[in-house]
Amino acid sequence: MTTRQPSFVLFDLGNVLVSIHPEAFLQVLGIDTPENRRFYQSYVNDIVRAYERGAESTDQFFDRLDRLFNAREGGLPRHGNPKVFSQEDLRRAMLAVIGRPIAGMEDIVRRVSSIVPVGLLSNTNPLHYNSCLETVKCLRYIPTHFLSFKLKSLKPDPSIYRQVIQELRLPPADVLYIDDVPQNVEGARAVGITCHVFDGREPLVRRLGELQVI
Repeated sequence: MTTRQPSFVLFDLGNVLVSIHPEAFLQVLGIDTPENRRFYQSYVNDIVRAYERGAESTDQFFDRLDRLFNAREGGLPRHGNPKVFSQEDLRRAMLAVIGRPIAGMEDIVRRVSSIVPVGLLSNTNPLHYNSCLETVKCLRYIPTHFLSFKLKSLKPDPSIYRQVIQELRLPPADVLYIDDVPQNVEGARAVGITCHVFDGREPLVRRLGELQVI
């Protein structure tokens, strides 16, 4: 394990800087049952991933959700759902997925940013990202944001990490990336980026201390 100080530190967003609760989507719509979770989850995941990959606009995203949940033309038959949801209902459910900022991370980001440049690398979408800009205060210390919907690629696809490295113009090993998802970490390591699997504040502080960036 390297102990060389990185030239740049990249933070993931979800479950590193802010908590994410995917189950809140169906809960807020009032249709959260085991049967509905089994039926809807894969469809919702596919729709959200297309939005996060930048393959569809926000209007297209809501149109697909409308066809899924309201049995519009070209959608699925309504399943366990007697309601008709407005776009505002669907927007509110989507925003409920974003929880509170992770305790202690604002201080960590602030301290690291005073020593080396920092950035954000996230699988996210315009709706969630704009919400986080308003509620996740530590983002004010992170001037550089690499976003899946802008890069047209999702972690752990190697192309998203290569785009980041190309933009930073740094050797991959000189970049430290912090993510809670092991597959995303492995994807970054595969292109030579130095990584830390986020599993809580204290282990991260120890690792950052070893690397002399906190």
